[in-house]
Amino acid sequence: MPNIKSAEKRVSVSSAKKLQNQMVKSQMNTAIKKFNAAIAANDAELAEKLLAEAASKIDNAASKKVIHKNSANHKKAQIGKALFQLKSGIIVVKADAKSLKQAEQKAAAARKAEEKAAAIAAWKEEKAAKEAAKAAAKDPKAAKKAAKKSK
Repeated sequence: MPNIKSAEKRVSVSSAKKLQNQMVKSQMNTAIKKFNAAIAANDAELAEKLLAEAASKIDNAASKKVIHKNSANHKKAQIGKALFQLKSGIIVVKADAKSLKQAEQKAAAARKAEEKAAAIAAWKEEKAAKEAAKAAAKDPKAAKKAAKKSK
């Protein structure tokens, strides 16, 4: 904790500035995510509209020195390239790391569920085969009749 009045003011000012910067960066990232969602949905018209908005937010963040100007130019080039590829017919898959991780988790859960269902089905078949073997051992004639009915 700062003891000097000027240090206290610095902490207060810097925390307020941090929140302002966070807001600008969040708006920029939201605009980019909306653009990427339009690209993933193969909606070129919407992506073109969102490109202008995203570029504006990126420029705004760069002018306020929230991100470096080279980083801003790189981001604008990336989204422009994605739109060009979409219009050219090149397959573009845009997804953030969070959505990729969620997709991997869903796929893993689906595989696990399929394996469990297969194991249960194998267990049921094995159980039915054992019961049939027991029935055949007790009464061979009844087992032959059951086999004929099942065919």
